[in-house]
Amino acid sequence: MEKTAVVTDSNSGISQEKAKKYGVFVLPMPFYIDDELYLEGQTITHDEFFSKQKGGSVIYTSQPNPYDVTQLWEQVLEEYEELIYIPMSSGLSSSCDTAMALARQYDGKVVVADLGRVSVTQKYAVLQARRMARQGLSALEISSRLQYVKNECIIYLTVDNLKYLKQSGRISASSAMVGSVLNIKPLLYLQGGKVEVAEKVRGDKAVRKKMMQAIQRDITERFHAGSIEEFYLAAAASMPAEDARKLKEDFEAFFGTVCSMSTIPLSIATHLGYGTYGLALVRRMETLT
Repeated sequence: MEKTAVVTDSNSGISQEKAKKYGVFVLPMPFYIDDELYLEGQTITHDEFFSKQKGGSVIYTSQPNPYDVTQLWEQVLEEYEELIYIPMSSGLSSSCDTAMALARQYDGKVVVADLGRVSVTQKYAVLQARRMARQGLSALEISSRLQYVKNECIIYLTVDNLKYLKQSGRISASSAMVGSVLNIKPLLYLQGGKVEVAEKVRGDKAVRKKMMQAIQRDITERFHAGSIEEFYLAAAASMPAEDARKLKEDFEAFFGTVCSMSTIPLSIATHLGYGTYGLALVRRMETLT
């Protein structure tokens, strides 16, 4: 029996099916559509979600029920001696703080790692944790190593429709109106759990170019690395599969390396809307040892 299990939430973008493949456990994040509770990956598909969102349904996110969190942990602890839980960044959700409070009841058997990550950057932290668990490292050792590299990643993203950023309070109603009229696309970035505006660009082609240039610049200026070979390049999108494939090909052609493509988690899509896409740079841990 392995000693340490790796648990995360669906904001990592890891589906229940993929969780089994990776050997990890995923807590489905809840959200409400027209006041009805849904669980990502269990009671609604991505297509159904976006159909409701585009149809004007009122959608809002919620913390997981503490009972559901502890139930999953206890099921896992029946098979493992301990677990490391890697939730969505505390800078984006209070569910991480709740998990830390709940973990105090488990006498050190549950270690919560707040890494300031979400979506593909969170996913790579989970996969790195799983690799270390297989090597026999304890939950505390894994958490310590992940904390050391927590900021060795960044996500750039943009949205197709500004109204969801307006609804979530990220931009004002007037900015959303002017931006829509002038086809202004915000280039946002996320590092350390806080979303910031990098630039405002007119048109999708221009913002995509700025996104790739920003990633290219960060390799040397932000991360002081020699080349992109020291990183994973990962994209995520909420758009038709063919459009996502072309986007992936654009990124791969620009950087000359493989780029993974994932679907944006629904809790994140609630605040960003359909047509959103992002590109992330995640440092390979082995390049830092």
